[in-house]
Amino acid sequence: MTDSNVQIRLAAAADKQTVSNVFHEAGLDTDATLESGTTYWVLERGGQPVGAVGLEHGDGVSLLRGAAVIPSARGSGLGRRLIMSALQYAQGRGDRAIYMFSKGQDWGAFGFQQVPLAVVMGDIPDAPQIQAFRARGERPGGTTWMRDLTR
Repeated sequence: MTDSNVQIRLAAAADKQTVSNVFHEAGLDTDATLESGTTYWVLERGGQPVGAVGLEHGDGVSLLRGAAVIPSARGSGLGRRLIMSALQYAQGRGDRAIYMFSKGQDWGAFGFQQVPLAVVMGDIPDAPQIQAFRARGERPGGTTWMRDLTR
């Protein structure tokens, strides 16, 4: 997707540090970034990375991971473009649902509904982010969300 000097491109292994930097600057966890079974994208404006988003894939479901835009690039709809791009990709791969963890935002505007943590843990137990939480003996904080992609 390109227009007005903005491009969302598929992240390669060489983009791991770029994605981690964007996530870190946005205050997000960088564990398990670009692990096997994931797909990540980098959002560039004027050739400079200003955002990133990822999906961790399960059997017919994905976990939205780290949708972030650096603070200096916020407020112009770039985050929405990243999220919509990831949702379209998940739908295109045939996912029936997409999950996410959030620490405070309301994701209802994107068609997400709150669900119990157990639903996500049961539906996509091998996602790298979930594995990272388990390895640290933690549980994801905040609210757990799901968007039905079959409608």
